[in-house]
Amino acid sequence: MDANATITGDVDKTKIPPLNQKRILAFVNHFLISTCTFLNEFALGCETKFVEMERQLQKTEASLVILEAKLASIPTDSEIVGDTNSPAKPLQATTEIDEAPTPAVEEPPVPEPELEPETEQEPELAGVRTCEDIRYRKFFKMLHFGVPAQAVKQKMKSEGLDSQLLDTPDRILEDGVRE
Repeated sequence: MDANATITGDVDKTKIPPLNQKRILAFVNHFLISTCTFLNEFALGCETKFVEMERQLQKTEASLVILEAKLASIPTDSEIVGDTNSPAKPLQATTEIDEAPTPAVEEPPVPEPELEPETEQEPELAGVRTCEDIRYRKFFKMLHFGVPAQAVKQKMKSEGLDSQLLDTPDRILEDGVRE
């Protein structure tokens, strides 16, 4: 057989030997196996990268929620002015009451009962609910904003507080502190 004859198509096909079927089958099997292996490894690599990206995104989201909670707890200028005025207003109101009424009978009962309950409330501070305690309030606020409970408990431990109190918000703390 001439190489020219093969190209031009003037070949007697009965004289060409048949292809080895086992060899062709081995080539096709090798191609399929190597292609499947490559695709499986590629998919596994992509999935691993997606899982790592999701973890980083969750960490970033949790940090953002914590940051937003911290920012929300910072009083603004108007709140600071409002807070400084709010305790002063009752004092101004009592002075106005003291100055406005001329009878001496009305003056003593109004200021004295207001001052006495405030002094009486200070001893009651020993029994404060966990969710109302200043030290724990921000952690309950973090839960309210959607921060995962495990992350909040970890933050409580890092600040030296008992993380188990997060599960019992109505528990009375004897050493509790209110504002």
